[in-house]
Amino acid sequence: MQKHPSLTVDRVRQFLESGLKPLVVIDQVQVPTVFLDNGVWRDIGAGFAWGPAYADGQFRATVTVPDAWSGRSIALCHGDTQVWGLKEPNFEATVWMDGEAVGGLDYAHLFCRLRDRAVGGEILGLELTAFAHNAETSVHGREKPRTPLPEVFRGLWLVALDEETSGLVYDLAFCLSLYEAIEERNPARGILLRAMNQVCNEFRADNRKTIATCRRVLKEVLSTLPDEMAHEIVPVGHAHLDTAWLWPLRITKQKMTHTTAIQLALADRYPEHVFVHSQASQYEWLEQDQPRLFNLVKRAVRKGQWEVLGSMWVEADCNLSGGESLIRQFLYGKRYFKQKFGVETIDMWLPDVFGYSAAIPQILSKFGIKAFLTQKLSWNQWNKIPHHTFWWQGIDGTSVWTHFLPADTYIGNCTPKEIAESVRKFKDAGRSDMSLYVYGYGDGGGGPTEQHLEFLRRARRAPGLPAVAQKKRASEFFREAMAASNDLCTWSGELYFELHRGTYTSQAANKRANRECEFLLRDAEWLAAVSDMDYPKKELELAWKLVLLNQFHDIIPGSSVREVYEDSARDYRQVNQIAGQVLSDRLKNLGSKLDSSDLKRPLAIFHNSVLPSQAEVKWDDAEAPQSLVVAGEVLPVQLVDEFDERKLVFPTPMAALGAVTLGEFSERAPTYTNRLKQAARRIENTEFAVRFDANGNITSLQSLDDVPTEFVAEGKLANLFQIFEDKPLFWDAWDIDAYALETKVDLVRSESFEVVERGPVRVAVELVKKFGKSMIKQRISLGPTPGVRFDTWIDWQEDERMLKVAFPLSVNSQRATFEIQYGHVERPTHRNTTWDMAKFEVCAQKWADLSESGHGAALINTGKYGYDSLGDTLRLTLLRSPKAPDPMCDMGIHKFTYVLLPHYGPVQQSEVVAAAYAVNAPVRA
Repeated sequence: MQKHPSLTVDRVRQFLESGLKPLVVIDQVQVPTVFLDNGVWRDIGAGFAWGPAYADGQFRATVTVPDAWSGRSIALCHGDTQVWGLKEPNFEATVWMDGEAVGGLDYAHLFCRLRDRAVGGEILGLELTAFAHNAETSVHGREKPRTPLPEVFRGLWLVALDEETSGLVYDLAFCLSLYEAIEERNPARGILLRAMNQVCNEFRADNRKTIATCRRVLKEVLSTLPDEMAHEIVPVGHAHLDTAWLWPLRITKQKMTHTTAIQLALADRYPEHVFVHSQASQYEWLEQDQPRLFNLVKRAVRKGQWEVLGSMWVEADCNLSGGESLIRQFLYGKRYFKQKFGVETIDMWLPDVFGYSAAIPQILSKFGIKAFLTQKLSWNQWNKIPHHTFWWQGIDGTSVWTHFLPADTYIGNCTPKEIAESVRKFKDAGRSDMSLYVYGYGDGGGGPTEQHLEFLRRARRAPGLPAVAQKKRASEFFREAMAASNDLCTWSGELYFELHRGTYTSQAANKRANRECEFLLRDAEWLAAVSDMDYPKKELELAWKLVLLNQFHDIIPGSSVREVYEDSARDYRQVNQIAGQVLSDRLKNLGSKLDSSDLKRPLAIFHNSVLPSQAEVKWDDAEAPQSLVVAGEVLPVQLVDEFDERKLVFPTPMAALGAVTLGEFSERAPTYTNRLKQAARRIENTEFAVRFDANGNITSLQSLDDVPTEFVAEGKLANLFQIFEDKPLFWDAWDIDAYALETKVDLVRSESFEVVERGPVRVAVELVKKFGKSMIKQRISLGPTPGVRFDTWIDWQEDERMLKVAFPLSVNSQRATFEIQYGHVERPTHRNTTWDMAKFEVCAQKWADLSESGHGAALINTGKYGYDSLGDTLRLTLLRSPKAPDPMCDMGIHKFTYVLLPHYGPVQQSEVVAAAYAVNAPVRA
């Protein structure tokens, strides 16, 4: 039978948008508004431009409620409601009335309710705190540069709302989405369409009785449709609030206030509303900046309408953060939630990070965390994880119960279509019949809206949808789903994210500072623990919290705007100041207790490593000493001018791990011997000989054993710089696309190459390469550092390019080994399957290694995290130049070191791990 021509979804959609929604606002009046401009309040109106980007805006308004509005619901909105369809309001403000936060306005929350039953003649005093958006921000770098636009104020309007018409709008919008959720062959689809068509026919704007008639029609049809979906979802409101991203940290503090005000207002209006929020750091901001709001949150937590979860200080990146840092994330997060709310969190809540280290399950287990949640792997380019509820097993065999949101989003819209689709996509039916549904506007906070909650009310009794357990909290879901699930599958090893591989490299200075601060705090805490001075708990906790804050999953990955990295640089300077002072005071204190009576100028030395390495101190004097005398051993000292820095280098004295020793610079001849040789294209020490071509590229790295081993692949060049075109399809700072690796250009030629150091501590050559608008200077040395050391200076001025350095090795292996927190994982050196192909760029902590049974080599870094391995070649990714969201990302001077360490036997039986610590842990003197 042909469908009747009037029965079309387009008709219903048009009636809803054009014929019904505009009637929700019965009347409106513009509100006279003043703006605080350089300390002076000035009158403003629609069209007022203010800024610049991220500037604070403070607005005040006083309005008298019209007498005719008595008994009506009234709300505040930004912009004339009659022209909203022309442009989405770009205005985000927290609304205060009589000094109390009553809600907020933003692109998703178009109304801020002020009174459910207004009193005519009442005078309302309003204040709005806002910030100007960055109109130039884009996550795509190839858009044409735009002129920064100021924030445009569109005026404040007081509106009277028609609650009955609002109810009909929600009813019809819900039914329209339910229709889209029903499969085409299901007869219920036609029944629902006829009912919606009847509403279009019967509604009359001039006859209010038709509102009740139309609502009754829809209620009756919903009660007659069959109910088939046997599954329970637990919906929780959420406002994923990036600690920083397209805005700096101080704006996030405002967003936390804004989000809190909105959600507390919704909780008062909807008793069934459960709102969840993670990240202890954001609660601490609220506690410090808005103590009254913070106390209201505590009350909502006690009532069960607000749930603290996540267990972490921030939702941290899990690839780049060091092992101790991840532990501190949970230590400080769980402690804060316990102290401030009396809540023992049981979950790791990470809906939006860029990969999950296989070390995580054991960390969670030791913190008593039972459940892990995310959804990000639904973004994978080629291969989807085949489960939604499963056991995730880490490198030590520990497993954690894991749930991926089957809706594949943490900003659910609560439409029947999305709810039904989430159940249909659930991959573990039969093993589990529960799933979590996370809804509400996020990334910039804000969270759920009235429409979300109205839709959920209707979903609880709608046919063809799962059971909606709206009053349950996320922790209840975790406990019940864990208890009820059975025969779950296990995923072993890392949860590799097949996207956003550029985050291992973007914003190199920020990543290097993170590594340096992790090791600085390691040393400061070590010395503070063994010193008899008072332990500086507050100082070190403040320093740690700054490091943890900047490990948020859009800061350390390099995917934020420029202002964020200006802030992080300031934070890292503060960490260096705090921890540096702690370290200096304790080093002097411990050194003073050693016997220094016969030393003219005692020098306390601390190297937190089990292996010796190269030590260096800045040296500005014209004359340099001959040696460093330590416990009777006379070590050689060498004055080095490297990249406009003058320093003394010397081998670190052997000592117990973490012990402080005394020494003094002297003119005595050194007794330490380390056979060093150099020639025009060769340097060698007692272990290795390195040969170069005329441009300084390595042609041979050979051991000096009785039976020498060659570590460079025959006929290939090692330490070969390679430049690539780097124009990802979608997300500039985030992504490296596979086709970028097809654009390789080898930077073989050098401007100069010469021997620059001839001992007695080390021998070194230096090369200079120029390409594009950039230049590389590199000093390659053999000396106290384990392996071959590459100290590198780069003036990087490229656009949308990537720089790698390649080491083809005389190794035949199907897998390479990469350090993660507290262990390592193996990844393929081939591209046999799509799962192998996806790992064309991977992350590591301090080292990666390519070995076969007899020998191999590790590539150690001091703040780089991106690697790739294919066949016999191991490469380290050095720099990128994305143009968004920070168009100046990594432009300028970079200094860093990497080390190639040849070894015998498998990496697990070598000194690679100890050497990585020795290279990354500088000598403190």
